[in-house]
Amino acid sequence: MVDHPENQDFEEVARSFAALWQALAAAGPGRRRSLVDQVRDALDRGEDRLAGHDMTIVANTFVLEAVVHEGTSTRIHRARHRDLDSLHAIKTLRPDQADDPVARNLLLREARIGGGIRHPNVVATETLLRLADGRPALVLEWIDRSLADLARETPLSVNDITHIVAAILTGLDAIHAAGFVHGDLSLSNLRYRDGDLSRLKIGDFGIALETGRRHRDLDIAFAGPPRFAPPEQLAGLALDGRSDLHAAGLILSMLLDHCRETGAMVERLRELAAILARPEPQERPENAKAALHLLGGLGKENPS
Repeated sequence: MVDHPENQDFEEVARSFAALWQALAAAGPGRRRSLVDQVRDALDRGEDRLAGHDMTIVANTFVLEAVVHEGTSTRIHRARHRDLDSLHAIKTLRPDQADDPVARNLLLREARIGGGIRHPNVVATETLLRLADGRPALVLEWIDRSLADLARETPLSVNDITHIVAAILTGLDAIHAAGFVHGDLSLSNLRYRDGDLSRLKIGDFGIALETGRRHRDLDIAFAGPPRFAPPEQLAGLALDGRSDLHAAGLILSMLLDHCRETGAMVERLRELAAILARPEPQERPENAKAALHLLGGLGKENPS
């Protein structure tokens, strides 16, 4: 009877597995757990190498699956938890920025700010890890959709836009209550999942400021998307919550350009957008709560 190569391979694997099992069984309970984790790690890495590419595993827990965004100093990966199979975003410094103290301090600062704000309309900061080369790695809630995606794909209803603006203002209220100005509102930083716009979340605290500070205080010459930045931010002045309201007004105006409906409610929303985006901070609503009050009254009367 001919012994097929497949059978020989299986017998060799079986012998190796039996020897491995004996070695694990001989270890004490505490040591055994560590050895099992090391074996799993080696198998995970080895399987990927057999497929022709290397796998990057962070903190023996997260597998980096893809780069989903690259900025001037940071990179964001989609990552999968090895045990829970859950998706996460991991934000870290680009390799060429690993030794930049300003970029490193900003990412650590982002972790501290985001970690201190827990709210349904704010992207959750889960933890901070280190890559093997020492770069900090910020683990964030994974949310695959942004308003930029939505605006490109489909016209919006008044109901959609109202839910979006309410979520933005509610999230801003939580951020401002924690003592910070977001400073970087944009369509790509407003995330949602499963089509639920009422639970839209504000993400990316990379250039957030304590209320009353300027970006130059953080060694940032210019910060924020010019399209949505208020005049005081463009001028390098101190910011407060009203600066974020200006950006929210510009975003509302843009969303209305994608609205498939017409009528009185659309015009009232346009009036609200103009109020939020007034050039001078003192001309805008006092805070996000006041802006929410204006939004809530749109069905009854014009904002003022």
